[in-house]
Amino acid sequence: MSVWWVGRRDDLLAQLTVLLVYFGADPLEDPGTGELARTAAALAGEYRTSDRGEGIRHAATLLQEVAAELCAADRFRGTLLPVVNRHLRCAVALLVRARAGLGTAAGPGGGGGPRTGAAG
Repeated sequence: MSVWWVGRRDDLLAQLTVLLVYFGADPLEDPGTGELARTAAALAGEYRTSDRGEGIRHAATLLQEVAAELCAADRFRGTLLPVVNRHLRCAVALLVRARAGLGTAAGPGGGGGPRTGAAG
């Protein structure tokens, strides 16, 4: 049973990595929950300070919730895999919601995700 949970956790971490890249994160190779939490929190800070509209600020709120879910998952790392996976699934769902809310922010043709304008 634990092999299934480990595989599911690894799949969710890979999903989270891809979703965070959409929001502007650098691609991470084999990230852990703590590293993803820090990445989500940093992105939330960038989005929160953006002047690109309410949609971006709403995404910042969701990214901060993602960071909280990932921090919770990190606290249980390696001990309670079903609980870890629950937090990871919640984080994926939040990122999907944030991405859907920004679906038009990237403009026609996509572009790999919204840019906050912080780096210019």
